[in-house]
Formats: sequence, C-alpha cells, structure tokens
Amino acid sequence: MSDRVLAVAPAYNEEGKIARTFEDLPRDVVTTALLVDDGSTDGTADEARAVGVEVISHPHNRGVGAALRTGVDFARHNGFDIVVIMSGSGKTRAAEIERLVAPVAAGECDLAKGSRYLPGGACGNMPLQRRLGTRGYSFVFSCLARRWITDASNGFRAFRTALFDDQRLNLWQDWLDGYGLEPYLLFQVVRLGYRLLEVPVTIEYPVVPGKPYTKMRMLTDWWRVTSPALLLALGLRR
Repeated sequence: MSDRVLAVAPAYNEEGKIARTFEDLPRDVVTTALLVDDGSTDGTADEARAVGVEVISHPHNRGVGAALRTGVDFARHNGFDIVVIMSGSGKTRAAEIERLVAPVAAGECDLAKGSRYLPGGACGNMPLQRRLGTRGYSFVFSCLARRWITDASNGFRAFRTALFDDQRLNLWQDWLDGYGLEPYLLFQVVRLGYRLLEVPVTIEYPVVPGKPYTKMRMLTDWWRVTSPALLLALGLRR
C-alpha cells in the first residue's frame, strides 16, 4: 500500500488495556501507531511505549475530542494520507484495521466507519443498557442526518487526511473538546456530501478488574454525543 497510514488511539487512565488495543496491529497496513495520552495519571503512556507505540502526552486531561485533534494534527504535519481512529480502552480490534483502510485507499469512500450491527460485525460483553443506547442513538442521529447509519456511536473509522483541507470541516473548535468531535465529523461528512461507507467490525468491551466498561456518564455525556447532530441540523453550529 502506497498510502501512509496513522493509527491513533486516544486514552485517559487506560493502564491494563493499551497492550490489547494495539495487539495484532497489521504492520503491512499501518505505517505508525500513535497513542494520545490525555493527561493520564497511571501507567498508560509507559504501557504503550512498551509495545512499540509512539506516544504524545497532554499535560492535563482535555477530553477525547482534543486528543483526537492532536492525532489529526500529527497526521497532517507529518504527511500521513489516512488516519484510523481506534479505541484506547481496547474495544476495537487492530487486526480489523485493513477492513476500514482498504476502501479509503481504493478511492471507494472518504470515510469508512465501523459498524457492529452490519452482517459480519459483532459485539461482546456489551451491557444491555449500552446496546439499547447505541441503537436509540443511531436512530436519532440518522433522522437528523437524513441518512440511515446502523451504528452512529461507533468511533472505529478511517478517513482521508485531505478531508480537512475543506475548512467547513472545522474540528478545531473548543466545544468539540469532549465527546462531540466524533459525531460532529460524521454528521458533517454526510451533510457536505462526502462518501461514507459502513464496514462490519467487532466491538468488545474488555473486562478489567477495577475499571469501568466505559467512562461515559449516562446523561451528561450522552447529551454531548447527541448535541452536535442536533445543533448542526438546526443551523446553530457549523
């Protein structure tokens, strides 16, 4: 593959999960693997370095959106053609990266997005409330975007770095520092007419003693995930 591919995982206090995140990384597809350590106070960064992953550390916790921007900035400044976003908590399988990268590299789409709900996709150890929440969120997001998306909350995706030559795709806004950046990008890609392709992937919630299955808070963070599509659809943000 001639494209230079950067795999980015944002993480905050994910010691014990990082090795799993980058396990079976396809080195024939991924040029560089990057962990953006968002101000962790545990051994997250050291664990990533121990498995050969490059690390950028924020001096304090800024939010997952800010961490993803750091990854995108790194890709743009260092000549990467494609960015893959992974879960820093080990929910995604690095071995499936090629499923996302291949259609982008072949020019079939501008953004390839993972879906656990397509045939060939799967989810494991997923709590019932999370399953119901992701289904409900996908329905609401699809209504606002006016396009059916089977798994709108799934952040496992690959996209062309050149997307951000379009100034209408403005990730560099403070209100996107948290969970809002990923739905913002997805909604804008659909609204602006870029080619989106959903790809079956596996999402598995790792069981690590003493760690929650997610850091998302039921009410406040679900609103932060939902609000970008709503605000964009109403013309209140851009």
